[in-house]
Amino acid sequence: MKRKHIFQMGVLSLFGMGVLLSMVAFDLPGLRRKQELLSISVIIRGADSSSWAARQGMEQAAVDLGAELRFLALDRPNHADEQGSLLSREVEGGADGIILVPADTGALADSVRQAAAKTPVVTIESDMSGNGASACISTDNAALGEALGRAAINGVPLGGTVLLLDGVPGSSGMAQRLSEAARILRENGRQAEMFCIPDVQDLSGLLAERYHADPPDAVIAFEPEVLESVARLGREFEKPPLLYGMGGTNVVVSGLERGEIMAIASQNEFAAGYLAVEAAAQAARGTPRQVSEPLPFLIARQENMYDSDHEKLLFPVTR
Repeated sequence: MKRKHIFQMGVLSLFGMGVLLSMVAFDLPGLRRKQELLSISVIIRGADSSSWAARQGMEQAAVDLGAELRFLALDRPNHADEQGSLLSREVEGGADGIILVPADTGALADSVRQAAAKTPVVTIESDMSGNGASACISTDNAALGEALGRAAINGVPLGGTVLLLDGVPGSSGMAQRLSEAARILRENGRQAEMFCIPDVQDLSGLLAERYHADPPDAVIAFEPEVLESVARLGREFEKPPLLYGMGGTNVVVSGLERGEIMAIASQNEFAAGYLAVEAAAQAARGTPRQVSEPLPFLIARQENMYDSDHEKLLFPVTR
C-alpha cells in the first residue's frame, strides 16, 4: 500500500508538472494579456481629466485591448511648456504609447518629434504627423468650421458681426475651424472678428466688457469648455448675442434645449477616445493600421435635437 501511495503521488506530481509546462508552452490567454499589458499616457490640455468626454471611450478601449491608462492634466490649461515636460517625463518613465491633445502645435513640434522617436505618439484634434506622430484622431476641422459659419448666417443679418472665439490660440485644429468659419461668413456678407482668449479663466470678464462696449450679433465657440462659459455669461444679459458652438457635454446639450445655444456641432466623443487608444496600442505593438478617417459630426438645433441621429450623439447610453 505504501509503495502504491508513493507511486500515485509521483504520478500526480508529474501530472502537475505537465500542466504547468503546458501553460507556459501554450501561453494561456489570461497570461498573455498580463504579459502584454500596455502602459499608455494621456496628456490633455485642460486642468481636469475626470469630466473629459472622450475618457469613457478610452477606458473601454483599454479594457478591450489590454492597456493601462495614465491620465495627466495640466496645472494651467493650454500650457504647452508643461505638456512638453510631461511628454519627456512619460517617455523616460517607459510609457509604451502617448496620447496628446496639443495646446500649441508649433511650440510642441520639437517635443513631439523627440518623444515619437522613442515612443508612439497619437494626437487628438490637431494633426502632428509631420512631427512624427503615428496618427491623429479628429473631425474634419475645416468642414466643422464652415458648418458652424453657415449655421450663424441664418441668424445674423447682412453686415452683422460674429465673434469667433479662439480659446486655444496655438492649436492648428482650432485655427482651421476659425479660418473656415470666417471665410464662409465674409463670403456671405457678415463681419467675422477673431477674439483671442489667452486664458480661458479670463473669458467671462473679457467677453462681458465686449458685450457692453460693442455687442456682436452672434458668437461662435469652437470647443465645449468655452461654449459652456459663454452660455453661462449670456444669462447675465437681457438680450445676449446668438450663440453657436462645438460640444456635446451635458451643460451644452441643456443650453441647446433651453434655447440659450442656437446650434451645436457634435461628434461621437466615445468613439474619439476609443480610436485614440486603439491607434496608440496598435502603434506600440507594431500592428499595421489603416489611415484614420475624420470623425463625422452633426449640426443640431433645438428643433431637431431629438431626431434619432442627433439623439444618439447628444444622449448616449454612457452619459
